[in-house]
Amino acid sequence: MHLKQELFNGELILDSLEQNIFVKDVNSVYIFANNTYAKLLGKKPSQIVGKNDLDLFPKEIAQKYRDDDTIVIQSAQVIDIEEDIIVGNKKRVIRTIKKPIYSNGEIVAVVGIFWDITNEKLEEKKYEKLQSGLMQAQSLANIGHWELDLVTNSLYWSDEVYRIFGLKPQEFGATYEAFLKHIHPDDIDLVNNSYMNSLEARIGYHVEHRIVRENGEIGYVEETCEHEFDADGNPVRSIGTVHDITKQKVVQNELLLASTVFEKMNDGVLITDSQQRILAINKAFNKISGYTLEDVKGKRPAMLSSGWHDNIFYKSVWDAIISKGQWRGEIIDRKKDGELYTAELSIIALYNDDGILTNYISITNDISAKKQQEKLIHNLAYYDYLTDLPNRVLFEERFVSRLSAAKRSGKKMAILFIDMDNFKNINDTLGHLVGDKFLIEVAKSIKALLREQDTFSRLGGDEFTILIEDVDSIIDIVPVVKRIVNTFHTPVEIEDKKLYSGVSMGISVFPDDGETYEALIKAADTAMYHVKESGKNGYQFFAQSMNDKITERVFLENNLRNAISKDEFFLVYQPKVNLETRSVYGMEALIRWNHGESGLIRPDKFIHVSEETGQILEIGLWVAKQAFIDTKILHDEGNMLTVSINVSSKQLEDESFVDDICTLVQDTGIEISYVELEITESHIMNNVDKALAILNRLHKKGFKLSIDDFGTGYSSLSYLKKLPVQTIKIDRSFVLDIDKDEDDRVIVATVIAMARSLGKDVIAEGSETKEHIDTLKLLHCHKIQGYYFSKPIKIDAFREFIRDFKGEGKSA
Repeated sequence: MHLKQELFNGELILDSLEQNIFVKDVNSVYIFANNTYAKLLGKKPSQIVGKNDLDLFPKEIAQKYRDDDTIVIQSAQVIDIEEDIIVGNKKRVIRTIKKPIYSNGEIVAVVGIFWDITNEKLEEKKYEKLQSGLMQAQSLANIGHWELDLVTNSLYWSDEVYRIFGLKPQEFGATYEAFLKHIHPDDIDLVNNSYMNSLEARIGYHVEHRIVRENGEIGYVEETCEHEFDADGNPVRSIGTVHDITKQKVVQNELLLASTVFEKMNDGVLITDSQQRILAINKAFNKISGYTLEDVKGKRPAMLSSGWHDNIFYKSVWDAIISKGQWRGEIIDRKKDGELYTAELSIIALYNDDGILTNYISITNDISAKKQQEKLIHNLAYYDYLTDLPNRVLFEERFVSRLSAAKRSGKKMAILFIDMDNFKNINDTLGHLVGDKFLIEVAKSIKALLREQDTFSRLGGDEFTILIEDVDSIIDIVPVVKRIVNTFHTPVEIEDKKLYSGVSMGISVFPDDGETYEALIKAADTAMYHVKESGKNGYQFFAQSMNDKITERVFLENNLRNAISKDEFFLVYQPKVNLETRSVYGMEALIRWNHGESGLIRPDKFIHVSEETGQILEIGLWVAKQAFIDTKILHDEGNMLTVSINVSSKQLEDESFVDDICTLVQDTGIEISYVELEITESHIMNNVDKALAILNRLHKKGFKLSIDDFGTGYSSLSYLKKLPVQTIKIDRSFVLDIDKDEDDRVIVATVIAMARSLGKDVIAEGSETKEHIDTLKLLHCHKIQGYYFSKPIKIDAFREFIRDFKGEGKSA
């Protein structure tokens, strides 16, 4: 009651205040409300007193007010709160101060004072918005402002000025001296003098200068300044703006540079508006096309068209420009004088910041000379100079480019490797000019037989290749191959001369014979080589066995070259026995090759290769020399045996052979009558007349002569009668079954009888068993060579053999 009495006594005073005042007891029941507060709630004070907040406000607001009262009562503290409330459907901002009321040292009530600060808050927000807007406007315009108090020398920079100088806003207290430190060293005097002169003249100034940002970058600014003066005319304040014009300066410089480049560049430039009406060209375009600006201004670039390209081409150009904004490629245009030229052209569409098309720019480079040079270089790089066919490089590229399609389709491809037969003879006898004309005609003949999509190339010399695509079966290739082979059944006519030739052709098929170019070309080459070996003028498909044989041949060729210098060759000797005298009367020298890595290599492997490569000439002389040396040693020991050495057809064809073999006889000291030269019957029959001439020369020199492997070369009696040979060797193929096969026995008997009728001696090689020996005795053949008596052995073992020989064989 005492508190209420006090409040009552003060009601008249509190009711007169503009602030809203109320008092609640500790249970948050109103015990006083002044007229201002009651009016705010739209009630009379009497309608408020005795009630709590739940009776006056929504539940959530009422609960918050009671929580605030509890904080004041429990903490005995004053609280100051700003909050939004709804009054009459209007939002208001209220500031409330609540504090405890004490009686006898205890809190007995809470007094609340609040007032409407809505208008003040609106003014604050308006000011903040203006400030924010100003800052944003400065930021967007890249313009900051500054104020220099000339009395205190204090400088104020807006946040944007700091940003322009590359600093954090309000990073340091700015001064005029600090400002000068950020000016480009070369522009400090300009800025300082402009400012000082403007003060002295009592006018503002405008200046552009460079600044150095905190990170070292160079920027450009535009400054304006005005001054304020006191009543005595003394300057008291300078106010100015700083405008960052770096981007504009860069653009200006770029435009200046672009303008200079536009006029100076070597490429022709043409600019149109959005409707493709020509606005400008540079000097280079005038030089390239011959057109002046007056000739083309206002017209469309279509006037430059050569008519070379169709509508589809131009549609693709504009489709690219529309979709990608640019096109680049090659085009053929027409100059003012009507001449066509090839240009490398770029067309670019230009849009403004709103995305609206404004211009087209075309950049032209005349590449006519370059294209001609490229064509020449391309032809040199990819085409054969003589026949104008694709060369080796282009052929390989064509194959590789077709490979993926062949794999996808599952179809085959074939490579035909062609080598002209007898081309060397044409070249050597008629000259290279005729040889070149021959190859040109050959190329025309073969090309006429092929499809348009087939690739026909010249690898070099007389070697050609053909790539046939889309092959379903290798049988499909055969008609093409036969047509090519048959074409050369008729002669090629060059300068009224009929030149006869043929083709040897090897064929490899993808993917059967390989899946790479290297594998297939090698396979086709291998197959072609086998055609050559088999008599030429034909074709053959590749088989893996061919490749193995070629690999072996290459190995033999390469290693034969150094076999003599590496001392890898050695000789063995097979005894020749006379059954009647039960004595060794001679021996055949046979070469053996002990390769350093591969070991012993059989003669039937390397002799044929050495003959084809011509290495047999050197090897044959080595054999003769070594055999003569070994035989001479035997003669010196009292063993007067005849030594037989084999002579190949290549040696018989060598003009110096007779002289070389005679020189060896002389150098080694062996008596020539103890040297027997064995010539294979087939070698003689290759060129009978030449062989006969050589053999007669050798016979006159004193050499004994023998026909080896008789019966295999189809020699006639007329030639046999003319040959100056003393001995006929019956081939071992007739001897092996002489004791079992009646036909072989008749053949051997016939050879013996024929030889005797011609006055020739006979020796049978390949005698390996006692049955062979007994049969040969019955046929009156007493000279024997074979395993029955001994295999070929080295000279030391041979010396022991003749020392211990008793006329009996190993099985006796």
